[in-house]
Amino acid sequence: MIAEAAKRGQVDLGLVSVDSTVARAHHHAAGMTVDAELLEALEEVVAEEKGLRQRDQTRRSPSR
Repeated sequence: MIAEAAKRGQVDLGLVSVDSTVARAHHHAAGMTVDAELLEALEEVVAEEKGLRQRDQTRRSPSR
């Protein structure tokens, strides 16, 4: 509904918030299997993202 209102210019998406504590996976999502190559690629992306965040936090911290 929000996306449709945004298309019509009826909502400011800067004010939209999503509370992830209420997001739930369908019960069929439990036990999902992932191809080993895909899992490895996803783990690499996560590790890279963590490295970028750590580097960004280091740059933001005040030097003494």
